[in-house]
Amino acid sequence: MTKKILVVDDEADIRLSVKQVIEGIGFQAKAVSSGKAALKALEKEGFDLVLLDVFMPEMSGRQVLEKIRQGKKTRGQKVAFLTVAQMNQAGKKKIAELKAADYIQKPVDVEDLSRKIKKLVK
Repeated sequence: MTKKILVVDDEADIRLSVKQVIEGIGFQAKAVSSGKAALKALEKEGFDLVLLDVFMPEMSGRQVLEKIRQGKKTRGQKVAFLTVAQMNQAGKKKIAELKAADYIQKPVDVEDLSRKIKKLVK
């Protein structure tokens, strides 16, 4: 069965390019532009991985992940952050507390992104 990945980013060009990378390595991708849309998508269908932008209007990636961890159906969801932020120790600690599987630096390097996605969904 083909692996399904949800891309959550408020920037259309990032959503498109990450979706293309995912489909280019043989997985299905769905892209949404907000945390609210991500939570709705997760309620409706299952995903093998969520790639979640940290800095978004209305609801940050961290807030979205907190809600994912609170949901009965979604608490075990595998999530990796996509971020422009350089993670300091406090940021890495928070990611660990929320049980994020990884964080991927933006702008994304296609080979690095492909390798990390394959590792995360195997």
